Amino acid sequence: MKFLIVGNAKDVLELVYMLKKAPRDKHEFVVLTDSQEDVEAITREIDVPVFSGDLFDENLYLEAGLREIDVVIAMHENDMVNVFASMLAKEYKVPKVISVVGNKTIAKMLKGRGITEWVVERSNSICEKIENYILGFTWNEFGDNVLIVGSAENIPKLVERTVKELESEGIKVLAIIRDNTLLELKEDSVVKNNDIVMLFGSKGKVLEFLM
Repeated sequence: MKFLIVGNAKDVLELVYMLKKAPRDKHEFVVLTDSQEDVEAITREIDVPVFSGDLFDENLYLEAGLREIDVVIAMHENDMVNVFASMLAKEYKVPKVISVVGNKTIAKMLKGRGITEWVVERSNSICEKIENYILGFTWNEFGDNVLIVGSAENIPKLVERTVKELESEGIKVLAIIRDNTLLELKEDSVVKNNDIVMLFGSKGKVLEFLM
């Protein structure tokens, strides 16, 4: 999956580091910024293409390869940059567009006109929110173990497996929610595609199911 991220060095680096640990997909990143200082800060830390210039210039986005992008994440501190980037991505039929904005009216407009697939109102946890949305589940580490919560459809190896089978392979099933109802867990309980599941296990074991 190829991402185009529009934003400053701090937010971009935080998000890229989070997404790089995603266990299932190999992600590629291209970054757009309007600050040469950000270019230097980003390229010092990670090896990704970074383009700098006028973020209201369509040609800059095309130079960065907008036509080949799978996901645009517009998270610049200037809401209007994010609106422009999102509208441009929509025009070029980018499959997924995620916008981060601080103004509720702008957020409502982006949602109402279908310009973006998902709008995040700016907060201290925006990178975590975006990561969870892209992965399709939350990922919380506790030493060498991990707790994940999400839809079974995002973890295909779980589907049509029983609790007993999963636990024999080192994956503890803590909860299954089906049709908004918490199921009573039994050894022969079967995970279905639309279930929400809560799982716990060692990172190694969990990663085997996610790969």
